[in-house]
Amino acid sequence: MKLLEPYFLYAFLALAIPIIIHLFSLQKHKTVYFSNVSILRQLEQKKSAINSFKKLLLLLTRLLLLSAIILAFSEPYFNKNNSTITEKNIVGIYLDNSFSMNGENEKGILIQQAKNKARNILNAHKDSEAFIFLSNELDGKHQRVLDYNECAKAIDQTSIKSNVLSLKPLIDRWNSLKQNNRNYTADLYLISDFQLASFPEREFTADSNFTLHLLPLSSYPQINISIDTCYLESPNHNLGGQELLNFKVTNHGNEYIQNLSVKLFINGEQKGLTNISIAANSEISSKLSYVNSIMGNNNAYIEINDGTLDFDNRLYFNYSVVESINVLSIFETQENNSLEAVFQDEIFKFVSSDFNNLNLSVFSEQNLIILDGLTSFSSGLVEALTKFTKNGGNTFIIPGEEINLSSYSLLSESLNFVKLKKAKIKKVEVSGINENHFIFYNVFEKQNKKYELPNVDLYYEIEDRYFKSEERIMYLNTNEPFINSYSCGIGTCYLMFAPLNKRCSSIEKHALFLPLLYNMALQNQTKENIYYTIGRDKFIKIKDYSNSREWRIIKEGYIDLQPELRRINQQIQIKINKLIQEDGHYLLSNGQDQKIVSFNYDRQESNGKLWDKDDLYVYGKATNIFNIWEQRGLDLERSLSENKKGAQFWHVLIMVSLVLLILESFLLKNWRQKQKKHSIQ
Repeated sequence: MKLLEPYFLYAFLALAIPIIIHLFSLQKHKTVYFSNVSILRQLEQKKSAINSFKKLLLLLTRLLLLSAIILAFSEPYFNKNNSTITEKNIVGIYLDNSFSMNGENEKGILIQQAKNKARNILNAHKDSEAFIFLSNELDGKHQRVLDYNECAKAIDQTSIKSNVLSLKPLIDRWNSLKQNNRNYTADLYLISDFQLASFPEREFTADSNFTLHLLPLSSYPQINISIDTCYLESPNHNLGGQELLNFKVTNHGNEYIQNLSVKLFINGEQKGLTNISIAANSEISSKLSYVNSIMGNNNAYIEINDGTLDFDNRLYFNYSVVESINVLSIFETQENNSLEAVFQDEIFKFVSSDFNNLNLSVFSEQNLIILDGLTSFSSGLVEALTKFTKNGGNTFIIPGEEINLSSYSLLSESLNFVKLKKAKIKKVEVSGINENHFIFYNVFEKQNKKYELPNVDLYYEIEDRYFKSEERIMYLNTNEPFINSYSCGIGTCYLMFAPLNKRCSSIEKHALFLPLLYNMALQNQTKENIYYTIGRDKFIKIKDYSNSREWRIIKEGYIDLQPELRRINQQIQIKINKLIQEDGHYLLSNGQDQKIVSFNYDRQESNGKLWDKDDLYVYGKATNIFNIWEQRGLDLERSLSENKKGAQFWHVLIMVSLVLLILESFLLKNWRQKQKKHSIQ
């Protein structure tokens, strides 16, 4: 037995009071003379013995009464762990408020049950000095130590959110918040349905700095189907062009699903419909085909309806449809017909321009600018090309047979590519292709047969210098580059090391020439995401617009957010971490420039597989990492309190005190009645 308030033991000194009263209550007898006192003597001795016994019994009752009251105020307890209750204790409460907590069981909605359990925990630790409250969104207002009332308010204000939180970051945050209270004993309570995806076994680790408690909840089994991802097969989206939308759907249930409707909506109108069937606990990929009918930005979503969890039934995305892909070829003396032949497709708008009659103002409208055989570059052209490339454009540089090395050197410094040296006349051939380069995406099929590569008769040597962004596209059998790519801002600079004519190489007649230039024009169309995932994607990257106005994220007039942003390498990075809580299409605007961004909920919670309670018990008992509590309401409060404070029995002592008080009253009343009766007689 241990005492929570041992200082009350000093009150035992008060036991001297009834003893003193007892001693002073002893009366002196007055002698009365009678002729024959033999009978009176016998009565007097008998009465004196009875009175002495009654007084001793009354004294004992009062001593026991005071002792019981003093011990009750000392709050005695029995602790199974043989540990002492300290005054310093910090309690952490994690309340899972993810989408899965909207599930139901025979007791109602899980989130409400979780909040009730959190209040029970709070009440069981009401005497604790410090509380830490955690939920999935890890709000800044909760990232501090709270008192009882503040923690109760935080519990009441908790609602379902889109955020998903795994065990490891949860424990990391808990440890960082309590580090200023190292001298406190610590208990962390986790209230959740304990989905396997968020609470994997590998993340349960023993920690001697705190005690971990689990309060599991479970809902009725649900047949959930989620639409997980989608992407557009072609990087190019032109007006009137055919689109193929690839998507993936997962059946997380144990039943076969047949003829599930998948609908596609673009700009509010249904554009596609297909039916799919999915085996239990499996996924399927499929496609929807449609035609682009609206130029500009297209807001779209693909949806299913499974009648259960609905947060993963719709996937938002957007993309931009252009009338054409603009390609500008700049030549010095003679236009190259092979370039024009490549861009005959109707999706391209190909324009050739004489170097001497060049309009620099049209650069911003282009997707690809080709410098074909230029000898030198004016300072104005270098400046315009640099701005164009750094802001996301693609530039393809093809040197002439004779070039001004100083002028090319200035251009290389601006566009961040390797410097050229003298031309070398030598018969070589292209010996290798970097098939993993993004420029060859979907160009090669898997095959073992070798194919003939271009021959080269004249090429330029380069300075031996390392460029971090340099990537080989094609290289010669001398291990020298033939075509390289270099990053410049958010654009790409492509450099061929040989002139484009039949005297210097056979590349323009090769089958690779068309997809090579084709993808150079289309490649910058694929850089922007068609959607972002809430909680996973931390930044939106867009090109750096010229005006310096603040950007805002707006949705349908009722959401207006001002995000944090930074400018890095001609890019604006807009921080969206924890800012976006609702899926859908948002307008990103600075008052002058604007774009549409789409957000979707994280699909981690779609797989509703939970820890089995029996498995949790077995694992917890085997590892001794955590305790499990399944009680509800007052039973939970009582169990938690006894676990922390031990089995208290002060209330038993209070009951004993009441019994002793009644006994004392009975003795006094009975004694006085007898004294009164004897005095009458």
